[in-house]
Amino acid sequence: MRTLTRIGLLFCAAFIVLFSAGCGDDTPGLPGGGVTLNPEVTLNSGAGLVSFNQEVSLSNPTITVSVSGQDGDAPLRDLAILEDGSLIPANQLNFRSGQTANNPILTTGADADGFIYEIEITPSNTTTGDVTFTFRLTDTDGEIGTTQVTVTYVASPPTVDLLVEDGFVSGDVTLTDRNPAFAVRLNYDDTEAPVASITVLEDGNVIPAEQLNYNNGAFTPANPLTLLEGESTGGTFDIGVTPDIDESGTRTYTFRVTDQNGLSNEVSVNVTFDIPEGTATTFSMEGVFFNASGGMNGGLDLDTGDNVPFNSASAEIQDEGINLNETPGTENWRTQISSVNDAVLRVADLSELGEGVTFADINVVEDIEQLYDTGDDPDGNDNFPDADGDTSASEAVTQPLREGDVLAVRRGDRTYLVRIDAINFVAGSNNDSYTVSIKY
Repeated sequence: MRTLTRIGLLFCAAFIVLFSAGCGDDTPGLPGGGVTLNPEVTLNSGAGLVSFNQEVSLSNPTITVSVSGQDGDAPLRDLAILEDGSLIPANQLNFRSGQTANNPILTTGADADGFIYEIEITPSNTTTGDVTFTFRLTDTDGEIGTTQVTVTYVASPPTVDLLVEDGFVSGDVTLTDRNPAFAVRLNYDDTEAPVASITVLEDGNVIPAEQLNYNNGAFTPANPLTLLEGESTGGTFDIGVTPDIDESGTRTYTFRVTDQNGLSNEVSVNVTFDIPEGTATTFSMEGVFFNASGGMNGGLDLDTGDNVPFNSASAEIQDEGINLNETPGTENWRTQISSVNDAVLRVADLSELGEGVTFADINVVEDIEQLYDTGDDPDGNDNFPDADGDTSASEAVTQPLREGDVLAVRRGDRTYLVRIDAINFVAGSNNDSYTVSIKY
C-alpha cells in the first residue's frame, strides 16, 4: 500500500513539474502581457535619398529622406526630426508627400497606424563636418522609436592652374637673366562659393605688391588682390613677378586663390635663378646741362657729368635749342637732344631687363650695353629754325623729352646710361636746363 502511495506521489510531482515548465512568459503584445511593442521608424533607400551615412557637398546641403513609421501597441502620435539633438525649424522641412511642414508633425488619421513621408531637409549647419539627423517617432502611450543617419558635409575649394602658353611660366623653370622676371597666366574658377582673392607667395611669404603686376599693369597691384564682383566666378589673370634677386638659387612661387568661405587652392612653380656674373659700374653721378640757345653750356660730358659747350669735343650729347616758329610769348624750348661727336644715342627700354626694373637696379656694365643694343634710334623732328647753338635741321634727335626718360649712349668702348630726372623751364629766358643721372 505504501508502495502504491509512493508511486502515486511521484506521478503527481512529475505532473506538476511538467506543467510548471510548459507555462512560459505571456505572449508579447497580448492583453495582460509583460512586453511592449514600440513604434518603429526606418529610412528607405532609393535614388536621390539619404538612408545611410554619407558625404554631401556643402554647396547643396539639402538632403532628401523617405521615412517609414509603423505603430506598435498604440497608435502613432508624432514624428520629430532633429539635427545634432535639436529640433529642426519647420521652415527648413519640405514634406514632398503632401503634409504641411511641422516639427514635430502629428500623425493623425490613417497615419496613426503607419506612414511613409518623403522629406527635404535643409540643415542649419553651414560648415564642413559631421551632422547627425535623428528621426524620433512617438505613440500615444509615450513609447518612442528612433533611427538616425550621419551626413558628413564637405566643401571643394576653387580650382586653379597655370595655362601653358608662350611667354608664360607654367612649370619649373631656370632663368639666366641678370635682372630676372617672369610671368604666369593664372586661370581660376569658383566651386562652392565666389572667389574672394588671389595671393602670390615666394617661399611661403607674401611677395611685396611692388614686385607684381597684373595684366601688364592694367591696375595698381595688391597682394592679396581682392577680386571684384565680376571676377569672383572665375577668370584669367596675367601675373608678372619681378623678384628681388641678387644671387643664384631656387625659390618656390605659389599662386593661391581663396573663396568667400575661406577655402583655398593653389599651384606652385620652382624658379631657379642662375645669375651670370657682370662687370660692376664704376661711375654714378648727377649732372646738369642747359638750353643750347641760351648763354649756358648746352652740352654734357658723360665721362665727368660736367656741362660743356654744345659743340665741345668732350660732349657726348647736346641740347637742340629753341624753335623760332613758336608763337612769341609761349614756351619755345624744344627739350630735344642728340648725340654729338662720334657718340650714338638710343632710347632705352628698361623692361628689356625685366618687368619692374628701375634705373637704380642697374649696376653692371653688361646691363647698360644690353639696353643700348636693344634701344630704339631717336625719331624726333629736327626741322626747326634755331637762333643760337646747333643750327642743323637733319640730325637724329629725340622726341621732346619727359622726366623719367632713359637714354643709352655709346662712344668708343664705353656705354653710358642717362636718366632725365628733371626738365627745368625758366620763363622769359633761355636759361632752361636738364637735371640728369649718369652711370657707366
